[in-house]
Amino acid sequence: MAVDGISGSSSANSVNVVEADEVGFNGLTADTFMKLLITELQNQDPTEPLGNEQLLAQLSSMRELQSNIELSDTLKEITTGQSLTQAAGLIGKEIEGQDGEQPPVEGVVDRAFVREGKAYVGVGSSELPVSAISNVRTPVTAE
Repeated sequence: MAVDGISGSSSANSVNVVEADEVGFNGLTADTFMKLLITELQNQDPTEPLGNEQLLAQLSSMRELQSNIELSDTLKEITTGQSLTQAAGLIGKEIEGQDGEQPPVEGVVDRAFVREGKAYVGVGSSELPVSAISNVRTPVTAE
């Protein structure tokens, strides 16, 4: 189970635990971190409040986390764009390939697309991940 949300009640032990697909810190967002920080500040010991250095360190961590999330998202977008460009470069080429237990695919690529971050090409009614292509050639045209 992963902690998905923190309630803003005055009780230090009040935490909402929600099932999540992601485990560990993969699901931690800047919003979740901010909620944790605010809850910590609301529930801190008034006789020993959080020091300025500790608060600044936590805020710095939050900024670093947000920067890392944005960088990761940007890199995913770049990778997806490059994969689609690679797949689009195969349009009009003859390919051969097989994806696992699926029947072999052979023919001229007529489309390229991305599904769940993975580049695919289409040959007629068949679809094949670019990573499963084993042979590419320029079609011979009759002159």
